[in-house]
Amino acid sequence: MKIGILGSGVVGQQLGSGLISCGHEVMIGTRDASKLVEWIKKNPQRSFIGTANEAVKYGEMIFLATKGDVVLEVINQCDKEKFEGKTLIDVTNALDSSKGVPPKLFSTQGNSLGEQIQKILPRSRVVKAFNTISANIMISPKREEGEPDLWICGNDEKAKKKVDEIAKQLGWKSVIDLGDLSKSFLLEAFALLWIEYGFKNNNWNHAFKLLKK
Repeated sequence: MKIGILGSGVVGQQLGSGLISCGHEVMIGTRDASKLVEWIKKNPQRSFIGTANEAVKYGEMIFLATKGDVVLEVINQCDKEKFEGKTLIDVTNALDSSKGVPPKLFSTQGNSLGEQIQKILPRSRVVKAFNTISANIMISPKREEGEPDLWICGNDEKAKKKVDEIAKQLGWKSVIDLGDLSKSFLLEAFALLWIEYGFKNNNWNHAFKLLKK
């Protein structure tokens, strides 16, 4: 599958490398191609660099991996028609670091970042996923203490199935569907819980598991 990624930071690069290792072709959209020189060296096959708009046009599936406070601006700079009909995986978090760390959440219930993205891209199939963990364990996430859960939500059942399939390819054993995209706020708040723990304990290798029995 051809996959476009918006965002050339550590999250976009990590996801890109993982997806390439699964056999997909990946284009990362960026405003600064120099940030991806080492990424290309590490992934000499099936890896491409373009603008954000080029990555959207290229991808059959799109990952949004920019910072949360710029994601809407990036989308608005692209040709929105190129998003239509595509599964759009929203990895972003609504984090405000203007007053230092830990950051605060700038989204609200009923107006989550995931819902705002869906609103400006009504013909895309937005699925919130991969936002409650660090980039370094988005691929092959198994911990010494067990297999973590990946939480997702979205309005389109077929799109969520596609995300489940991609997640399984990347090494996730357990994908939990929380419901429609209104639950996106809960996942953004959940990410803040993950972040608070990380700052308090200076540890960014943790992940969550739902125990059912």
